[in-house]
Amino acid sequence: MDNEDVLRDNSPEIKEILTLADEISENMEQSIKINKPSLNGERYLNNKQVCDILHISPRSLQDYRDKGRIAFYKLEGKILFSESDVYKMLEDNYNKSWEQ
Repeated sequence: MDNEDVLRDNSPEIKEILTLADEISENMEQSIKINKPSLNGERYLNNKQVCDILHISPRSLQDYRDKGRIAFYKLEGKILFSESDVYKMLEDNYNKSWEQ
């Protein structure tokens, strides 16, 4: 084997491979953020995600749960909300404007 056949850390081929690996990693991270896992076609959200969607604080979300304004699941202390229930709550509380 020649010394010319051995790739070095600073060789263009290695740099290209590392660049491609970084791009793949970034694409996977973006995909994970965008695509939420689903169960039977339904996606489930945690407290932070629901707070972000509704633009409310965690304490306000707790009040919604305590007052029965929003449906939720509690599994081993973990609170989950079905995405459809969150949007249904928004639709149920929609008030049309008086002006037409």
